[in-house]
Amino acid sequence: MARFLAFLLALLLAATPLRAERFQALVLRVKDGDSLVVERLPQKRVSEIRLAGIDAPELGQPWGPSARAALRRLVQGREVTVVVVDRDRYGRLVGKLWVGGTYVNAAMTRSGNAWAVRQYGADAEVRAGHAAARREGRGLWALPPEQRIPPATWRATNPRGAR
Repeated sequence: MARFLAFLLALLLAATPLRAERFQALVLRVKDGDSLVVERLPQKRVSEIRLAGIDAPELGQPWGPSARAALRRLVQGREVTVVVVDRDRYGRLVGKLWVGGTYVNAAMTRSGNAWAVRQYGADAEVRAGHAAARREGRGLWALPPEQRIPPATWRATNPRGAR
């Protein structure tokens, strides 16, 4: 009977969704168009955040510096809300970010500064922003087609210049 109860408890815990971690932070530094360093408030612990659902051009590829500048304009030095959805293979927190009422992940795709990527957890708002920017030729979508290389493809062919 004890084994059966332990099994039921394990099953119940496995079926219970984990509550997403949510915190306020001050943006200390924008590294590129999809990652930044924050100081969690009030404990002042530093964390690196990778924006969920998007992939911005690398700094060494076309539009990379523009994507970083766009993210800086949105968040640099500002207080943000972070909702952690995962941790990536580099140990960074993967999260959704808000500054005021602006959903930053979606703002980056809507302005044409990042691709929406389903395998990175792109939600409907992020995907809709990507589609609108592409349709309207905003941001990286204004580049000649041969320069619009998805970052994952670019990283695969430029391993030294990826970061």
